[in-house]
Amino acid sequence: MHRLSPRVGRILGFTVIAWAMVLCHGAISATDTRQASASARNELWQQSIDLVGRGDFEGAVGAIRKIQDGGHLTEQVRTWLEEYEAQQVARRELDRADLEKYVGYAKQRIERKEYAMALEWALAAADCVEDREAFLHEEWLEQLVNDSLIAAEKARKDSDWKEAWRLYNPLATLYDREPRYQKLEREVLTHLRLETVFEEEGLWKERIEKVRWEDAERAMEFVGLYYVELADFKAMTEAGLEQMLLLAESPAAQKAFTGLGNENDRNDFTARIRRKLEYVQAAPSLDWDEATKHFRRVRDINEQTVDLPEELLISELMRGAFEPLDDFTTIIWPQDAVEFHKHTRGDFIGVGVSIVKDRVTDEIEVVSPLEDTPAYRAGIQAGDIITKVDGKEIKNLSLNKVVDTITGPRGTPVVLTIRRGEEEIEFPLKRDRVKIQSVKGYKRNDDEEWNHWLDRENGIGYIRITNFQKNTEEDVRNVLADLEDEDSLKGLVLDLRNNPGGLLESAWRLSSLFLKRGDVVVSTRGRNPAENHTFNARRDGPYADLPLTVLVDEHSASASEILAGAIKDNNHGQVVGARTFGKFSVQNLIPLSRSQAELKLTTARYYLPSGVSLHRDPDSDKWGVEPDIPVRLVRWERYNTFLMRRDAERIGPPKPEKDEDEEDAAKTGDEDPDSESGDKSATAEDDKGDGEEPKAGEDAKNGEDTKDGEDAEADGDSEEDKLPKLEQKDENNRPKEDPQLDTALLVMRVKLLGASSPTIAAVEPSPSGEQLHR
Repeated sequence: MHRLSPRVGRILGFTVIAWAMVLCHGAISATDTRQASASARNELWQQSIDLVGRGDFEGAVGAIRKIQDGGHLTEQVRTWLEEYEAQQVARRELDRADLEKYVGYAKQRIERKEYAMALEWALAAADCVEDREAFLHEEWLEQLVNDSLIAAEKARKDSDWKEAWRLYNPLATLYDREPRYQKLEREVLTHLRLETVFEEEGLWKERIEKVRWEDAERAMEFVGLYYVELADFKAMTEAGLEQMLLLAESPAAQKAFTGLGNENDRNDFTARIRRKLEYVQAAPSLDWDEATKHFRRVRDINEQTVDLPEELLISELMRGAFEPLDDFTTIIWPQDAVEFHKHTRGDFIGVGVSIVKDRVTDEIEVVSPLEDTPAYRAGIQAGDIITKVDGKEIKNLSLNKVVDTITGPRGTPVVLTIRRGEEEIEFPLKRDRVKIQSVKGYKRNDDEEWNHWLDRENGIGYIRITNFQKNTEEDVRNVLADLEDEDSLKGLVLDLRNNPGGLLESAWRLSSLFLKRGDVVVSTRGRNPAENHTFNARRDGPYADLPLTVLVDEHSASASEILAGAIKDNNHGQVVGARTFGKFSVQNLIPLSRSQAELKLTTARYYLPSGVSLHRDPDSDKWGVEPDIPVRLVRWERYNTFLMRRDAERIGPPKPEKDEDEEDAAKTGDEDPDSESGDKSATAEDDKGDGEEPKAGEDAKNGEDTKDGEDAEADGDSEEDKLPKLEQKDENNRPKEDPQLDTALLVMRVKLLGASSPTIAAVEPSPSGEQLHR
């Protein structure tokens, strides 16, 4: 055996150590590289999650695309984001194309001096722009407005109230911060309403039954005592007197009442009312007692001249007098009281059908039976036409009268005669207590119960609240408890779109479910110190830690804004959608007499936890709850979401689909703004209606524009002056999607995934493609 010399051994030893150090250094460098790479991936991952939470989806896509080898979580989020971004790109392209088309259509109508149709197309175009203010100041549009105002004034002089409304309505919508357009529209709407009221003999009597002078006087007194601010009784008196002049000038009223039809009596009436109006205008101010005395004098003048029915006089006088107050202060006359209380109470006695009156055929159509009601159990279906109640024809009755006829004492019988296709069927029913369901889900299961899962796999629930009733908070609790029982609820989307509000207490209790003890929900402040209150969450809500996204839109009002504002200001969730309506006022119901008349009076304002009241006053620069993540919809998208919501609510066999051309083309635009439509019902739920496609121009079937069945004319009546039909198609080019709900779902998915996997360093791809969890 050979032995190494000590020197050689030392050299070899150092060599081995050196190689070991080199190998070790290489291993450390590889580890450092992996750690640096993981750190970079984690940083990009967190950046993506944060950008989604702020609504910067384009930035989130860019960030997540930089992540290399991030594993299946990264790929899942990347897929979601890329699909969403592709949808947004497609939407923006459609917006640009529609904007160009609608502006072109509007200018074609301007050339033909068809200003009402041009304004409708301008309104459609405004829906497609991001910078609405800049659009409203475009030169061609400002010229259209001037020409339209001249045309509207001519229509008014000709007593063509419908044509005047067709001009003022889009102006009031386009320039919704211009009070003059709102006032002009209200005036012509009054004439249109009076024409409608007096069209059918006796209809006006039904609407003002039990209207009494004593109730009107008490209402004026309560306005003076409790209104949220000092009421301007001079303005109220002027408006009441002006309403009398509008009534006297109405051709329909002149035809309906002998006194107004007599020119001498009418002129005497209007002359004396005008003198009184001039006297009031010259006064520095009035209090409620002085205003009431002026109105008593109007009653005397009426008796001495045109002798209108006192109920009509009182109703119209108060309608005018309350106009200068806010939009929500009104007298609920006895005829409307029962219907009004159904909404706040949440139940009623009836058979359980939601109905709508077709404005063309005057027929009463079933929108849907309500679940677990006599109508549902008997087999009444969506699309059925109710022709008779207890053997009596109902076609000529108002919608309110039909509701009164169908409802009645519990346990009493009623027979509905239904036309279904060519068949006529009688349904003997027994009236029972019907619960108005304000809490709904995403779609119905096969058993027609609501499915409250939006994404079962990722544990995302969904609750839609249509209004805030006494039973709403309890119903939401029950739904959440059921979802929890399935042991997979991780997040919730709460949909408040198209929710007009309801009870303050309901909003307070419902908000408290998602807040921590002591969190402010809302406060109220009024002229009367008794109206000053602060509503806090009294204890930790059972779902205060549940990730929450709240969906709102421009029709979310009052109690909806309280809930959305409380969640946003307390940082307990995100708000997605469009800016809310801006109704931050509190109304109290004050009984006026034993006749069941009540005064719905604004007594205070709501204030969010941040201390602001976002009521939409005429001079407000800021109003409504602004979403954290805004998602603007255009009119066809709003219509599609309405269709999806309506179809989800229907029970039983689906309503027959329309012809494709009819579905895609917007309906004819010549419609009475005061006609009866919308779901009322033996729920008489006073819903938003069975809906109608958006209209622009004077859209007719297959896109051809007509006016009252004739070709539109420019100037003159001769054959030479008639213009040919102008085809301006406006097909529904938007996919049947709900972009606001899609956004809320994406935000919730990414939020949950980001919370459960705050980093992706622990998730690396294995050689086999499987994920290694360490």
